[in-house]
Amino acid sequence: MTRPLRIAHLADSHLGYRALGRSDHAGRNQRLVDVERAFEAAIDDLLGRDVDLVIHAGDAFHHTRPNWETVAHVIRQFRRIEMAGLPCVVVAGNHDTPRLRTTGSVYGLLADVLPNIHFVAGYDVEEIALDDLDLVVQAIPHGALTNPDPPFPGFHPGKWNALVTHGLAPRVHLRGQHEPGEERLPAGLLDPDFDYIALGHFHEWGDQGRNAWYSGSTERMGWGDIAAEPGYNLVTLTERGGAPEVEHIAVPARPMIRLDPVAGADRAASEIVDEVLHRLDRVADRAAMVRVEVVGAARPARREAETLLRQRAEGRVWHLELTSPGDAIFGAQATEGESLSDVRALFSLFIDGKLERREYDEG
Repeated sequence: MTRPLRIAHLADSHLGYRALGRSDHAGRNQRLVDVERAFEAAIDDLLGRDVDLVIHAGDAFHHTRPNWETVAHVIRQFRRIEMAGLPCVVVAGNHDTPRLRTTGSVYGLLADVLPNIHFVAGYDVEEIALDDLDLVVQAIPHGALTNPDPPFPGFHPGKWNALVTHGLAPRVHLRGQHEPGEERLPAGLLDPDFDYIALGHFHEWGDQGRNAWYSGSTERMGWGDIAAEPGYNLVTLTERGGAPEVEHIAVPARPMIRLDPVAGADRAASEIVDEVLHRLDRVADRAAMVRVEVVGAARPARREAETLLRQRAEGRVWHLELTSPGDAIFGAQATEGESLSDVRALFSLFIDGKLERREYDEG
């Protein structure tokens, strides 16, 4: 009888992500810290789950050129996996794959520092044989999906066979915009003969067929992730060719809440503010990020309401954003402490929105 195999599958940690201009007590961007803490919490949890293998399905970093502080944090966390004696496979996603093929990858540094962890970047499929587990992993980094010909992973009858890659599965239909550089996975890549296919890129966990699963992200990045449940997948393989048992393990993350729209037509700024505050009083978690859309308000009333809310909403929630339907035209969102009063501010919001949705690389 084959011994069951347990896999911790995580993805889309986006370490180095920062947003909203809020700092912690040490002066570090709070959202950057949130993302680091969520990743660390996932490692804390999986190390106590008696797993045989850890797979990270891409976008460990948010940028192709992360700063050294972020690199050091990633090294510390993966070293914990290495020191626990767990085999680990990490593929590069679209965020941590350089735009130019001649550019070096941070994964090369990680491979030198953490020699017992398999970091797979570049543009080729890598086959990783883990003989102690009687397992072969086909690691397909994002770069391999950009080649003219689709990747062709191998398969080894009589062994456990797993595949890990980073892209958009055929069954996934995004509600928002697609990312530049995003790759759609060829339908034939999701081979039903594999015991497990670990997917990254889509931030909501769930299956893409009997054996293919997204783990989701370990934290929410922008408002497009509001439906995401941060965490990772705990996978148990009991029978070759059988369906994997997949449990999603939640990790702590900062709450993200969208309130019902506020009607602003023919209302004074003070009335809009009172209505927003009334709704904020029903938000139980003061650590939450909250967004509320004001519909139909005249621009002067909207601006005045933003100013008043910066004074009166402090302490009710961690972050409040007032938006209007017109913001979507520019891909920008008004945030606490910001105004749409001039072209320069509007352009800044436009760029911030692009960064939040991962359409541009800050580097």
